[in-house]
Amino acid sequence: MRWISRHKKLMIVTMVTILLIIVMSVSYLNDYSTTDPEKKIGNIITLFQEPFVKAGNGLNKGISGIFRFKAVITENEKLKEEISILKNEIINLQLKRNELEELKQLEAALNYANVNQDVTFITGNVIAKDGTNWFNTFTINIGEDDGLTPNCIALNGDGLIGRVFEVGNNWSKIVAIVDDSHSVSFRITRDTKYIGVVDGDGQGSLHGYLMDPNADVLTGDEIITSGLGIFPEGIPIGTVEEVIKDENKLLKTVKVKPYVYFKNIDKVLVIKY
Repeated sequence: MRWISRHKKLMIVTMVTILLIIVMSVSYLNDYSTTDPEKKIGNIITLFQEPFVKAGNGLNKGISGIFRFKAVITENEKLKEEISILKNEIINLQLKRNELEELKQLEAALNYANVNQDVTFITGNVIAKDGTNWFNTFTINIGEDDGLTPNCIALNGDGLIGRVFEVGNNWSKIVAIVDDSHSVSFRITRDTKYIGVVDGDGQGSLHGYLMDPNADVLTGDEIITSGLGIFPEGIPIGTVEEVIKDENKLLKTVKVKPYVYFKNIDKVLVIKY
């Protein structure tokens, strides 16, 4: 009796198993027909089977979900790597395109110099600038070893930048035309007989005057180097923003916006004489 009481659960499971085997055998012999007693036994067996089946299905779903989750994580990591590679490729292509554009601009600048003069050209990169917001003075990575001397002319695809004022073995310093120590002689392209002089204001603009007080100068006129002084003739300088008639000096003064953007200069073309 003690053994029965201790193993009551085991006996119940055993009895249910025996009944299940009997029902399956009888069903097979009776061509799958079911009697009322068999139905009642089947109902009881179903009560025992259902929780186990649900638990098994849930376990299968849980395991499948874990594997799917791991697969998604792996796929996401792979996509992140591919995106990172593509971003680097885009950056490299952009840098190459910018480099190409700069070289094209410098190539265009070759047309500004007077080809009748015995001159050669060399490209330099900006490696330092002064402490202001504007490139009033800055340093490039070419110098005496490359044949540069003071007063060599610097320009880019937009127009005139300035001149070399100090030279080292492998570096040079350039003073820009917008520096307040600079003066440039110019002509008006619309009528080249009119000549004037512009000075830098140190803030990125140019101010000057025309020699002829009756000169026909208008807002929007383009001005270029006149060839008087150290700068070769024909290099674009900028456009006239404002014309002011000074009655006391009998001069027409002008404010000029340079073509070169002096807040951002990366490469320069230097004319060597």
